[in-house]
Amino acid sequence: MAALPSDSSFHVVRFERAAETDAFVRALQRFLDSPRGDAWTSKFHVTEVWAPCALSKGPLEVYLSDSALMAAEAAFPPVPVIGASRGNELSPDCVLVLKGAKLHTEDS
Repeated sequence: MAALPSDSSFHVVRFERAAETDAFVRALQRFLDSPRGDAWTSKFHVTEVWAPCALSKGPLEVYLSDSALMAAEAAFPPVPVIGASRGNELSPDCVLVLKGAKLHTEDS
């Protein structure tokens, strides 16, 4: 199980409904898996999206790495960022829901 990098900064994106959170993460995954998204999935970028719980449990917010935010802004601006936090300021129970173009589910 991946551990939230405590020394990294994350951009907090909050939604009103869990379905919006799910749709956002899945749309970002599709973008990253496309030729236009390749730039953010190279070995030079840490493109990660974390959440307080798995997508199947309906989180209302996600935490984007710098590269994930840049990719989201390139794909579908504006991104509804409400703030920023360091990894050590977020719950240690956070789960990785997207790394590069790979969606992480409870089963993977």
